[in-house]
Amino acid sequence: MKRIAFVGAVGAGKTTLFNALRGNYSLARKTQAVEFNDHGDIDTPGEYFSHPRWYHALITTLQDVDTLIYVHAANDKESRLPAGLLGCWNP
Repeated sequence: MKRIAFVGAVGAGKTTLFNALRGNYSLARKTQAVEFNDHGDIDTPGEYFSHPRWYHALITTLQDVDTLIYVHAANDKESRLPAGLLGCWNP
């Protein structure tokens, strides 16, 4: 089974997309920790992406995923993609 991970800044819409792709259209709540669904897909907290002190946790989480989806808020003009993040991911 292919595993998908969603990463992006706080409030980018990761959880909303994560839920919608599985047919769950309920109101998204703040993701407090890494969450897995029944298919093995991963929703990551925005803090893991936005704060360098959490990069190690994000990198560890991404080690076993097949597809990495970067979600960027349409109203955010600043790119916050951590340098080297995609280099650590090896599908």
